[in-house]
Amino acid sequence: MYSPQSKAKHEKIYSGLKKKFSTVKKGEDYRAHSGKVHSISWNSTGNRIASCSSDKTVSVFDFDGTKLSRSPTCLRGHTDSVDQVAWCGKNSDLLVSASADKSIRLWDCRNLSTKISPVTIATKGENINLCWNPTNTNQVLVGNKEDLISVFDIRSQKSIIDQQFRFEVNEMCFNNAGNLIFLTTGNGTILVQSFPEMKLQSTIKAHSSSAICVKMSPDGKYFATGGADAVVCLFDYSTFICISAVSRLDWVIRVIGFNHDSSMLAAGSEDTFIDVSYVPTCSGIGQVPLDNPPANALCWHPRANVLAYGADEKERDREYGAIKLVNVDAA
Repeated sequence: MYSPQSKAKHEKIYSGLKKKFSTVKKGEDYRAHSGKVHSISWNSTGNRIASCSSDKTVSVFDFDGTKLSRSPTCLRGHTDSVDQVAWCGKNSDLLVSASADKSIRLWDCRNLSTKISPVTIATKGENINLCWNPTNTNQVLVGNKEDLISVFDIRSQKSIIDQQFRFEVNEMCFNNAGNLIFLTTGNGTILVQSFPEMKLQSTIKAHSSSAICVKMSPDGKYFATGGADAVVCLFDYSTFICISAVSRLDWVIRVIGFNHDSSMLAAGSEDTFIDVSYVPTCSGIGQVPLDNPPANALCWHPRANVLAYGADEKERDREYGAIKLVNVDAA
C-alpha cells in the first residue's frame, strides 16, 4: 500500500500523463521498408532508430529530437527476412540484426554516409530473437525457430553457449545486472535462468496460454510479460510476484515496452490501438490509434516520452513498412 504522500504523488503523475494522452493522435509516418516492419530499436543516445523487415533490409533513421530523417540509410546484406534488430547499450554506433538466413550481422554505424560492410556470424538456425548483454558489449543472446538459445561472442564470432529447449521458447531479455535471463514459453511460463551458467532459478506462471514477450523496466524494479491470452502482466522484480494485470486488449499481445523513466508501459496487439498503462498500478493512461493493425513492433525513446511503433501501410494496393512516431510530451 502507498503512504498518503506517495499516493498523492502517484495520482498527480497519473493525472498529468492521462491529460497528455487525451490529445494523442496517430503517429507521424516515416516510410522504412517495402515489406512488413518486424522490429524497431532506439540506440542508447536516442539520436538514431533502426528497423528491420521481411524485405531483407535494415533501415537506420537519424532523430533530431522532434522528427526522423526522411531518407533512412538502408543496410543490405541479409538474404532472407530480418526479424530483429538491437543497438548495443554501451555503444550507440553498434547495431546487430538477426535473420531467417541463419546469420546475425553486426553493423558499425559511425559513418552512415559510406557503405557499411557488416560482420556476418553464421548461426545454427533461422533466427527470430536477440538481445545484448547489458553489461558485456561482446555478448549477444540469440534465439531461433528451433528453440535453440545461443550466446555469441562478437570478438571470436562464435557461439560460446548453446541451450536447446524441447518446448516453445519465444522472447528473452536480460535483467539490468546481466546475470539473469528471462525467457517466455509456449506453456505460459517465464523461465528465469542464471547467466552465464544457464541454470534454472525460477519458473513463473504468467499466462493461461503462450507467453509471447518480456521486457525489463529501465529502473530495474519491474518486468512485464504479454501473452496469447491478451493479458499484460506486471511483476515486482524483487519478488517475482505479479502485482498488476492489464486486460484492455482483445488479441494476442505481440509487443510491450517501458518508457525511459519506467512510468509507462505500452502494449500492442491486433487491436486498433496501442494501450498505455501507468506503472505500477497498470491503470489506463490512454491509447495510440492504429490505422492498420497489428502493432508489430514498438519502442520508447531512451530519454524522452517519444513512442515509435511499426505499422503496415498501403499505397495503391501495395504494402509497405513504416515507423510511426508519437511525442507524448508534445501532445
